[in-house]
Amino acid sequence: MDASTAPENQKRATTPRYAYVVLLVCFLIMTVVYGCQYCFGVFFKPMIAEYGWSRAATAGPFALFMIVTGVLAVVTGRLSDRLGPRLIITISGLIFGIGYILMSRISSLWQLYLVYGVIIAAGSSGMYTPLVAMLTRWFPHNRGLMAGIGISGIGFGIAVMPMLASSMVVAYNWHTSTLLLGIFSLLLVTLLGQFARQAPIPIQKVHVSNPNLPLSAPRKEYTFAQAVRTHQFWLFFIAWVCYGFIGHAGLVHIVPYATDIGLSVTAAATVLTTIGLVGTAARIGLGFSGDRYGHKTIVLISFMALTVAFCGLAASQSVGVLYCFGIVFGCFSGVGVLLAPMVADYFGFKALGVIVGALVMGNALGGAISPPLAGGIFDLTGSYLWAFIICAVLGLASVVLMYLIKPPNRTA
Repeated sequence: MDASTAPENQKRATTPRYAYVVLLVCFLIMTVVYGCQYCFGVFFKPMIAEYGWSRAATAGPFALFMIVTGVLAVVTGRLSDRLGPRLIITISGLIFGIGYILMSRISSLWQLYLVYGVIIAAGSSGMYTPLVAMLTRWFPHNRGLMAGIGISGIGFGIAVMPMLASSMVVAYNWHTSTLLLGIFSLLLVTLLGQFARQAPIPIQKVHVSNPNLPLSAPRKEYTFAQAVRTHQFWLFFIAWVCYGFIGHAGLVHIVPYATDIGLSVTAAATVLTTIGLVGTAARIGLGFSGDRYGHKTIVLISFMALTVAFCGLAASQSVGVLYCFGIVFGCFSGVGVLLAPMVADYFGFKALGVIVGALVMGNALGGAISPPLAGGIFDLTGSYLWAFIICAVLGLASVVLMYLIKPPNRTA
């Protein structure tokens, strides 16, 4: 690019119209990355069948994945705030794709822990936090709706990618499936990352009236250090740990559970497809509803619905209940789309990336605990019953924690 064209390109990249390019980029990257990530449940039983590992041991790499992703989410959030999202997303896309290519070559459990739990996790950590922080800054007026649209790519990915991976496992094997996913994600994510841009400061500074908060001006912009000294931050954090626990227990073990009650591998993958398709539309609806009725209100309703869903799963092993669970879980498990908008409501835009990253770390902590715990419960009892009961209890706890959160003092 020569000097004469640089100002024109910069102008185009920083106009509000470019926000919709950012929205499309966010949707597509979420589709690829999270679609690939949640193919782990599809590969779960084929790996066990090939190598004879226990369910708890095979779920362990997913737990390590969540820990590494969570810890690095704080780092990538801060780097994105300082350096912009394009560099972080590009590097992360390269690491993510290379990780899946390497996963196709593993032959022992420690290799799975290293490749999936560390390398692929490192790549994934640079996606969600920079993307949602970028998107929230581009759309200050209707950030819930636009976050919902962008992050609905997660649901679309869950709907499409596991079915694709399952078909490849049947046609070839799980090694070939992970290889093709790695090549595809590496090329697409690194290409899309070139279109990521930070929003110009004037857009981020727009005052927004939000039904979650009392009107007060001027509004205080919290630093990360100031935010972590508030009790609101820690209530958020613990609630998001519970949310991560129940969400990832469902996503990782729902396919093995479905095959346990008699569904074929391909039919079991349709449960994930149901969750994904419903979740794609639901994330948009959750974002819109959050903007209209209050982000906190919609989060409370969602956590209550997830609690009821796991109660139903614990009460019956019928296929009908399983698909009802998939619909309810798909509708409300994507309530995380409201995290960044709520952080902006409560703490402002100044340290949005790193605060969101820290709360994502809480989500990842819960997600790290639940898959091996649920697998261990199955190994000991031959059933997921107590795992589902624990999920219901933690769902109720998250409702209580969110109810207790009140707006911090944001007057300057």
